[in-house]
Amino acid sequence: MFREQLQSVYQIHKNHSRDVHNLPFIWLGAVFLVLGLIGVLLVLFKGHEAVYGVSREVPWGLLIATYAYLVITSTGLAFIGGLGHAFGFEKFAKMNKRIVVLAFITLLAGFTQIGMELGHPFRLMYLFLLSPHFQAPIVWMGIFYSMELVILGVELYLIFRPGKTNRQLTAVFGFLALLVGVIATSNLGFVFGSINARPFYHGIYFPVFLVVSGIAAGAALLLVINNIVSGFKVREELQDSMQALGKLMGLGIGVMIFLYAWKLISSVYSEPEGMSQAALALISGPMALHFWIGEVGLALVLPLLLIVLCRGRNSAILGLSGLIYMLGLFFTRYDFVVAGQLPPMRPGFEGSGVDTVKGLVHYTPSPVEWMIFALGLGVFFFFYFLAERYLDLQT
Repeated sequence: MFREQLQSVYQIHKNHSRDVHNLPFIWLGAVFLVLGLIGVLLVLFKGHEAVYGVSREVPWGLLIATYAYLVITSTGLAFIGGLGHAFGFEKFAKMNKRIVVLAFITLLAGFTQIGMELGHPFRLMYLFLLSPHFQAPIVWMGIFYSMELVILGVELYLIFRPGKTNRQLTAVFGFLALLVGVIATSNLGFVFGSINARPFYHGIYFPVFLVVSGIAAGAALLLVINNIVSGFKVREELQDSMQALGKLMGLGIGVMIFLYAWKLISSVYSEPEGMSQAALALISGPMALHFWIGEVGLALVLPLLLIVLCRGRNSAILGLSGLIYMLGLFFTRYDFVVAGQLPPMRPGFEGSGVDTVKGLVHYTPSPVEWMIFALGLGVFFFFYFLAERYLDLQT
């Protein structure tokens, strides 16, 4: 009798703790969803050209950057989950439920961005099913990310279904999520890398960089989420997992620094001119603040410094480093998408229709683009923290 009363009190306390930590984010997600849905209506009634800031010179903007930010982070999560499920990394296996739910919802949030960026998403899906052009890298991007979503969905069913969990089958789908996710993200890099007309994108750099930064992002997001849901008091049994995530994120940032250095050096001192123009736009041009404060400061230097100073042992500081990294990584994705399009593909002569400033075209996201951006955040916050509140993600 006394044990039952204790269990009842513990359950009430546990549910109250979930409310305290999760409800503010659920409400925040709801606000973002309402704002995002208003943006969707504006797009549907007024059209892309009237409400988006993209143009013929800069056809990819904020929504493509946010899409890349979310889906690549989902791939990083799937990679870490695969290490736990398929390869027996016990430190990551402890968080398998949280990892799979987080990866699935983050990928869904990313799909809202690409869906609203496309002019006629349903018509394109219909045409894709009837006559896919398999020589186009972007077609394979859609195939692989759709496959990843299905695999993560099956993995969700396997880990939450009533009765005994089939560990072997779960391990198989965990491995498939890891494999397909890495292929999808490297293929996303190839979508950009195959564009000869945009020299800054062209080559093998971005397929590698996106995978590495995505794995670091998965580790960073898990560091943040584990701190949030625990009220910055991570359970003792997860301390070694947090340390492992910190080391993985630190390693990823170290590799990113190496890749950054060679990409910028090779771009500045290489032909064609569009490559150096894009790199200089980041280093000393119109995107310099984004680059030095957002990319270098927030995505590289500060989080790595925090990890080193706490020696990867303080969970709260690791969570802070993860949050800073995720903020900086958004600048990284945005700069990567926009900077490569700033060198004009044709001269900005009078009457050409190309408006340039100091030899570069320009782009600023419109208010409606920011509303669609809020839609992606709304899907993430609302549905993930609902899952934290109503599902047991601790085991």
